[in-house]
Amino acid sequence: MANSQNVLTGIKLPEYPRDIEFGALRTSNHLLGDRAALKAAWDRDGYWFFRNVLDQDVMAELRGLWMEFLHRQGLIDPDVNENRYNHSGFDNKSLKPADLERILEFNRRKIHTVLTGNPKINATMKAILGDDPFWLPQTEYRANPPCCDPGKSRLIYPHQDGFYSRGLEMKICWIPVDRVDLDTGGCAWMEGAHNGPILHDLNNPPLFPISADTLPREGWKTAVFEPGDIVIFHLNTPHSGLTNISEDRFRLTFDIRVTEASGNTPFIGNVVELTEQQVTVENEDTSARRTYSISPDTYVRSTDGKKREGSDIPTTFAKGETVVIASSDGRLATLVRAIH
Repeated sequence: MANSQNVLTGIKLPEYPRDIEFGALRTSNHLLGDRAALKAAWDRDGYWFFRNVLDQDVMAELRGLWMEFLHRQGLIDPDVNENRYNHSGFDNKSLKPADLERILEFNRRKIHTVLTGNPKINATMKAILGDDPFWLPQTEYRANPPCCDPGKSRLIYPHQDGFYSRGLEMKICWIPVDRVDLDTGGCAWMEGAHNGPILHDLNNPPLFPISADTLPREGWKTAVFEPGDIVIFHLNTPHSGLTNISEDRFRLTFDIRVTEASGNTPFIGNVVELTEQQVTVENEDTSARRTYSISPDTYVRSTDGKKREGSDIPTTFAKGETVVIASSDGRLATLVRAIH
């Protein structure tokens, strides 16, 4: 689920508390090589936090892509290679601050393949997962600018990915591309709450936000992050991006989904036909074509996260658009969603 304000435009969100205190994430590096200990930590906390395990050459390449983008947009001066906003403003630019909270250009360029196609990264992920990684092309790229009011809540949009991705067996990977401290924002997770109920308000469609009254104040964890770090978390772990209250730094991060290759992997393909009752998709690599039924319980969602129903379903995706489909039986879709 995206945390960007352009997705949330027009949706009245709860006023989340301003007095939340953030504790420290537990690190998991010492658990590598011990599957039982890794599972116990996952079951207890709903996340793993590994420091400096991702290949630094890959991270440097990714950081270079973010920096080139910010230079090209005129947000960092040409002769500056540090993550430092030049305070040039957005009045005369083609993009607005909200556009930096989801860099759609990176989705079109499939920047995630710098990470997911690297053998060293996949070896690291296999050591963590105990299985080959199956990467889902659901990626959000962020460069949140330093323009938030420090007097308001630091929580951008608390949510549980599992609510918006029903039936999809996945883990979410949150990855810093540059140093991210508490002022720059980053993300915070509610430790252990994946074992609790789904918190989203079913009486507040179409986005079903967690109400301020339901949101727990305790248990929020974060850290100071460096390139090479990764947080992998349960799809039902409540979490939220944090506002950027720094003076001049962009929050350079991205998040991508992964699951174990030997498990119930989703079908990823391009839309051939979409009606209220079914969807037919074709995999771009294998040309395999599948048709899934759609029921009232199927969560059909585009990039804005809103659930589509009835006559709105056929217009959710264009023909040829890539979607991810989750199904427990290979016939009925529990989820049909855009890849970002």
